[in-house]
Amino acid sequence: MTMASPTQSARGTGRVPADSADGVWTWADEGDPEWSWLPRSRTVPVPCGRYFDAVRMPADIAAPALRRLGSGSGPVLANDVTRVWWALLPLGEAEPGRWAPGVRVLRRGTVIGIPPREVTGGKDVHWVVTPGANTTSATRLREALIAAETAPSLPVLRPVNRPVSPARRLAPAPDTAALPLNPRPLTPTQLRTGRLLLAGNTNQEIAAELQVSVTTVRDHLKGIGYRAGGTTPAGRAAALLAGGHLPPPQTAMAAPEFTSDDLALIRAVAELSHPASVPMHLRDSQEDHLAQLRQAAGARSNAHLVALAWTQLTAAQSRPIATSGTEAS
Repeated sequence: MTMASPTQSARGTGRVPADSADGVWTWADEGDPEWSWLPRSRTVPVPCGRYFDAVRMPADIAAPALRRLGSGSGPVLANDVTRVWWALLPLGEAEPGRWAPGVRVLRRGTVIGIPPREVTGGKDVHWVVTPGANTTSATRLREALIAAETAPSLPVLRPVNRPVSPARRLAPAPDTAALPLNPRPLTPTQLRTGRLLLAGNTNQEIAAELQVSVTTVRDHLKGIGYRAGGTTPAGRAAALLAGGHLPPPQTAMAAPEFTSDDLALIRAVAELSHPASVPMHLRDSQEDHLAQLRQAAGARSNAHLVALAWTQLTAAQSRPIATSGTEAS
């Protein structure tokens, strides 16, 4: 299922729509005819149901939901003033049903502002994921939003530009996500739990150490996610370290020198960058490569790997992560 093209929506007339200003819309095929209706110079109102369906989402759960969707996400808009995000879906894809609280499928005819493709920042409406080859599955979006209810404190993602043409390969996005700094203090029990998490302990091992049930450990980890950030063990480990809640664990031997591709993968696993920033040649073998990195570093888990690689991750934060020649589009 694809987005409606301008020719489908205007009966193939090739004319500028009557409700648009001259020069705002273009019918030219620039290798991506599905998106040739985008405005060129300014944000313009576009009714839902003409070219797309739209799902309105609170920013607090939209950001972690987008992380869960990863590189499979279609176009997403955001307004930092109102803290509202919109996912644009193919026509007929978004159906009312059980969505997360605050999420609403917009009715046909509801108008939303559509900016030019190049507008990827600012407080007003802008693209978080620019239009390109991918479309969002309503089922996957609903599942991601419901799951994200339990982790609303993740940092907002910066824009990830998608390739213009479906014929082009999806190039990795630049590593631009900020570290999830969070000043909210943790309880003593959460800190003890977090310290054991950073050391690579499983939930069962943490429960045995704290002499509590595994369910209680999960509650403590969820609390860490609420206060510090992170939806996964590796993401929570990164949030604990980035927020200054805990230092990296001390080890007898320093971690091996990771390559830029290794660090790109670890950053994505740690929820410090968008999954699309993983180098192209590693995307089909991420788990195998992570297993190799854990073995090389002596890490017991991905959270432990993030902690052991933390010094290198923070050193690489101020510079872009290089991509290999095999990733060129």
